[in-house]
Amino acid sequence: MASNKKWFTKFIAGNPNIFSQVRTDPDSPMLRSRALESVTVIENNGWRGWVEDAEGRRIYETEVEKQFSQIRHDL
Repeated sequence: MASNKKWFTKFIAGNPNIFSQVRTDPDSPMLRSRALESVTVIENNGWRGWVEDAEGRRIYETEVEKQFSQIRHDL
């Protein structure tokens, strides 16, 4: 039986205009519900963050990450 723990919470800690090192939550991989809970803490800190599966497909991005992606797209 396959594991349901296939979701990764990734984030960039600190000021999103300065820092760029992508970190992975040490509890990853985890259940989808736990990953979505985990990313809310990241979002509350004002950091860039997202939840993705093992193939890198994102299912959630923080507002800061969405804004950052839009700025990069507009350049």
